[in-house]
Amino acid sequence: MNAKSLSQEIDKSLIDNPSLKVKDIRSKALRKWNTNVSISKARRAKLIASRQLEIDYKEQFKRIYDYGHEVLRCNPGSIIQIKVDGDNGEPIFQRIYVCLKACKDNFKNCRPIVCLDGCFLKGQYKGEVLTAVGRDPNEQMLPIAYAVVEVENKETWTWFLQILIADLGGNEVCGRCTWMSDKQKGLVHAVEELLPNAEQRFCLRHMYSNFRKRFSGQILKNMMWRAATSTYPQAWEREMLKMKEVNVEAYKYLIGIPPRYWSRSRFTGQAMCDSLDNNIIEAFNNVLLHAREQPIITMLEEIRVYLMKRWATNRNKVASMNFTICPKIKKRLLNESNWSAMKIFEVRHCSAIDNKFKVDLDTHDCSCRKWLISGIPCCHAIAAMNYSSLDPEDFIPTWFKRSTYEEVYASIIYPVNGHLLWERTPYDDVLPPLKRKLPERPKKKRRLEAWELTKDDTQMRVGGHIKKCSLCRQRGHNKNNCPLRPQPTETAENQPSQAPSTQSPGSSQAPASTQPLDRHSQHQLSLNSVF
Repeated sequence: MNAKSLSQEIDKSLIDNPSLKVKDIRSKALRKWNTNVSISKARRAKLIASRQLEIDYKEQFKRIYDYGHEVLRCNPGSIIQIKVDGDNGEPIFQRIYVCLKACKDNFKNCRPIVCLDGCFLKGQYKGEVLTAVGRDPNEQMLPIAYAVVEVENKETWTWFLQILIADLGGNEVCGRCTWMSDKQKGLVHAVEELLPNAEQRFCLRHMYSNFRKRFSGQILKNMMWRAATSTYPQAWEREMLKMKEVNVEAYKYLIGIPPRYWSRSRFTGQAMCDSLDNNIIEAFNNVLLHAREQPIITMLEEIRVYLMKRWATNRNKVASMNFTICPKIKKRLLNESNWSAMKIFEVRHCSAIDNKFKVDLDTHDCSCRKWLISGIPCCHAIAAMNYSSLDPEDFIPTWFKRSTYEEVYASIIYPVNGHLLWERTPYDDVLPPLKRKLPERPKKKRRLEAWELTKDDTQMRVGGHIKKCSLCRQRGHNKNNCPLRPQPTETAENQPSQAPSTQSPGSSQAPASTQPLDRHSQHQLSLNSVF
């Protein structure tokens, strides 16, 4: 087996793992073909495969217009916009925006809330993937649009949002939507400029990661989350005053962020969603983890195929299940019903100082505002319904019912032909963007925060076992500091060091020291002699 044939065998492995090592190539050849491959041959094979992979990346950028034309031909009504930089006379790829017609139409049947986020590309050519995700009637993610841009800043977010707003119905429709984000670079200002009257929310999990850098501790964390989950202003004010008594600086930090961005006490009822985090779009980014390592067209195709399969799976799930209210909403309603059973007993026996809330079943309103924010009847409203012999399921809005769930996934994302069947477009071949070679080894995992790197006695090894001492099998120390570790004998401690003398008769040399070494020094010397 020569280097060229070996490179053809490992090209797929190199696509899946660009950091493939030479020793892995040799072990694969020995395991699969029972052939011993030299180190030099394995290096040549990896070099040939890397060059071929580089050619594949460039070829896919050349056919980016052909791919866009094929997707539009198979899915009429979709929106694909490609932006290139032609200042130097040659078109260089910059951005591509994709919004399939099925995703765009399905969002019209969902609640008006859009989650925005961005994630890095991990292939040879760097960039960012910007995504917009909604929520379907079963509180699951509904991808709306995605784009590949050169960098994440205000300009790229403005470009992405301008096209997205036009696709979803213009400023009038999107102005009534709620936009949730992680406060990415330039995103908040872009939304404020394009949709000045729209409601914005910040992910509380990301807010707390910034909060704990300055104010750590479980007490402040619990106070912050209680203030965020408070559904009416008076409860929020009580929690903030408690925080002020514990830490004034933490109180000033949080009070500087308007509560309409992060507390349910100021949320409006237009989105019918009480979510405080942006985890639903983080889940979509996790789906794209492998795709972000691929060439541009391969990545876009993996995203489209994932959406096509997801739409088909949800259509089959609706057809095979018998329900009126979506399963996750039904579960939340049952939880509230369990609370209402206890609340009836408390209303009859509690003292007058406890909270009392006014419920109006005609206007679907409770003074705790939980029903208004989430759209699901709260425990107080369910208690009133049970007293009036009414079924709480009759008060669930149409957003969460089976009919809406069927309409959302009724549209079809159609398949696309392979690249050999694509029509050649009259556009010039697009060149890949300039490479930005960063120092150090490229990182593929998310950068952990300082609090996530904290080590304690519950830290686990790679294999999933908690670290313990190898001598006493207890936690909290290792064998070097174990109290059961055998100590050296006194004779070994008091024995003088005897170094052989090679002094010539006529030379003068200071006598060797005969003082004993202390115990720690002896341990250090013994370790050095072993390793």
